[in-house]
Amino acid sequence: MGQQGPSNNRQNNRRRRALKSFLNPPRRRSGNYRIRKQRHKRRDKDVPMQYERLVQWATKIWKERNPDKPYVTIWASAECSNRIAQQQVKPGRRLKGRARYEGLEPLDAPVIVPISDYSARGKQTVLTSTAGAMAYKFSIPESGEHFEVIYASSYFDDDVQDLTAIALVEERYLETWAAFEALCGRVVRPRIQRRRDVYIIGGTDAFFDPVVEWSDVILDESLKHDIFDDIEAFFSEGVDIYRKLKLTPFRKLLLAGVPGTGKTMLCAALAKHALNRRRIVVYVSGSDRDGATFEKIQRAFQAVANARFPTLLIVEEIDAYLRGDDKARILNVLDGIESPNNPKGTLMLATTNYPEVIDDRIFKRPGRLDRIFIVPTIEEEALAERMLRHYMAEQWLDDHRVVVPKLVSQPGAFVREIALHARMLAAHERKTVVTTDMLDKSVDSLLKQMRLDGNFLAQRRPLGLEARPPIRRRAGLDDV
Repeated sequence: MGQQGPSNNRQNNRRRRALKSFLNPPRRRSGNYRIRKQRHKRRDKDVPMQYERLVQWATKIWKERNPDKPYVTIWASAECSNRIAQQQVKPGRRLKGRARYEGLEPLDAPVIVPISDYSARGKQTVLTSTAGAMAYKFSIPESGEHFEVIYASSYFDDDVQDLTAIALVEERYLETWAAFEALCGRVVRPRIQRRRDVYIIGGTDAFFDPVVEWSDVILDESLKHDIFDDIEAFFSEGVDIYRKLKLTPFRKLLLAGVPGTGKTMLCAALAKHALNRRRIVVYVSGSDRDGATFEKIQRAFQAVANARFPTLLIVEEIDAYLRGDDKARILNVLDGIESPNNPKGTLMLATTNYPEVIDDRIFKRPGRLDRIFIVPTIEEEALAERMLRHYMAEQWLDDHRVVVPKLVSQPGAFVREIALHARMLAAHERKTVVTTDMLDKSVDSLLKQMRLDGNFLAQRRPLGLEARPPIRRRAGLDDV
């Protein structure tokens, strides 16, 4: 493969910056979510919602401009009022239904305060999401017909920066309008490309590089094989089966288990494997100040739908997203109504520490979750020994087997922590050998910590490494 020139590198850098801006747009929401929710509850029932005011205004304009023409009122895509779409979708563009886009006419709407957002796109800072009103004009050259769509978008209220949009259109032209909306969406959303690390939506970084190998995952072999086989079968054969059945190739797996059983490590290892197979991996993070919101899930689905490559989507702690009004919206996505229609296939790998929080509408509704894998605590001594050997590495001794029975019924993170604790004790005492006594004390210390109740702060002794007398320096270097 030839070497890329400077112009190609600059172009790739611009695309990466544009994509980063889309995946993690500037946070502009103010205040606390609970406060906003209380404000919604206090809303005067006699005051119409913003979308109702938009519909009332648009209806009046329609009757003035298109008297005697029937119309339907629909929810519309906010991306149609995005300034990027308005600049890049040029008049004369052909659309589905043998129609042609002829341009737009800005309209004055007293119920809307025109305002735009902005973001970086390449090396430029450009206007993006915009509140406003306009008439989009279309024609059908073959028949000589001309028609328009009255469109209005505005922010939902003063507390949440979410655009809501409505449109009035003749029902027979819905197909053309849908094609125009789809075109605007493709223009606004950059298409993610294959790369050697994982895209992050939310969180504090834009990418991360997984380092866990599949061989590093120590689980029951049958469970490990089942998870791996389900994923590989979907990408190798399942996508074609979905398409032949006229189904969106979107598969959903859930890893459920108590904290520490290795679900995150599984996800990291499967992410690295997917990258090695030249798939795209997208990770939804709730670690930033916005937390777990449907808006992040929606951005992730938009990204993977436009990927045009096989895609693995990872959503950890999905139960955190299934709260309040977001739950119904996520259920619609899981049902397939708004599922990401990536022709190359999308597999969502979700995790939960608290499966009891996920109600029967998800667990018992066929198709919302295709398979649920229970990742258990350690059930056999042989598996416990394998884990302990792995984390003790070159410091493993056959005598360490004496602690193995204590590891059964514990999560894998327990084994990792007692091994690290014991190795740190040895390092603290300047010893190269981890004795069985050190390992046994490490187990007892962690078990004691796990049994503590809420009064543990009243205890004065530190948890973790045990207090030791100061180590004397070598002769001639002792403290004076």
